Amino acid sequence: MPPQGTRRAMLAAAATLAAPAVLRAQAWPSRPIRFIVPYGAGNQADQVARVLADALAEKWGQRLVVENLPGAGGAIGVNAIARAAPDGYSFGLIAIAALAITPHIQKAPYDPLADLTAISGVTVSRGALVIHPGIPATTLAEFVAHARARPATEPLFYASPGIGTIPHLNGELLCRALDFPATHVPYRTAAAGIADLVAGRVHMSLDGATVTLPQVQAGQARALFVTAPQRLPQLPGVPTLAEASPGLSLPSAWQSLHGPRGFPPEIAARIDADTQALLTTTLAARLPQGSDALPMPAAAVARQIRDEHARFGTLVAELGLAAS
Repeated sequence: MPPQGTRRAMLAAAATLAAPAVLRAQAWPSRPIRFIVPYGAGNQADQVARVLADALAEKWGQRLVVENLPGAGGAIGVNAIARAAPDGYSFGLIAIAALAITPHIQKAPYDPLADLTAISGVTVSRGALVIHPGIPATTLAEFVAHARARPATEPLFYASPGIGTIPHLNGELLCRALDFPATHVPYRTAAAGIADLVAGRVHMSLDGATVTLPQVQAGQARALFVTAPQRLPQLPGVPTLAEASPGLSLPSAWQSLHGPRGFPPEIAARIDADTQALLTTTLAARLPQGSDALPMPAAAVARQIRDEHARFGTLVAELGLAAS
């Protein structure tokens, strides 16, 4: 054991080294923050991001400037987060697909396990299978029968907000599990895909309930099931997937906060603590319909992303979607 004087000197040196980080965390944020969302305006993750940005801005007294960077299944925006300066003033909300699915399907310009700093879990999104109201089906079984009976000259199209997203993967899984043909049509944003469904240019979507609910309530789309554990209060007549097709399950979309590699740990810890506190108090009631709070600390987020990256990699290969 070092002498008492030596121990005091070591502790003083450690405190001196830690002081700049403590002061930086106390002074942060001293200017507006760039809050990157790798999806288009109106997407379920975008709606969550804007609610969270408003709540954090109230708490911190600084504006969070939401910047939508959609495209390539979220890869464009995620790459912007990964390449941002690690100064605590740029981070974003990323859906799990861009970290665990997209890199297996297409060559991503970032390493989801090495180029990002996990900060905090935020929400899990509930999906809904919606179809164009002109299709003569009011149940999942009727829709499957209709899809199988369509002539080859009239293919069934399903929309998603991009290759490698959860709606894309879930569409593939649903078609294979229930054995009906459908052709995937990727869009740059969820809103564009839903607009084409309403117009009748595509026939089906398995996107987030937040995105599809307004069209269902307006009679512009028909919901056949939701992926939530229980029926949504806004759609009490729409069954859950477990009710519509017992034994079938589909992956859930969840979102988390991330910064670039080298993000200041003391600032990440503050963002995490403030986000967790909001999610377990006032923020839960402000989330958009179809999104549930997912209070998950940084270490758990990083661990779950590693697990899902491996799991989805196997699934993508089994579905024949892996990049060549």
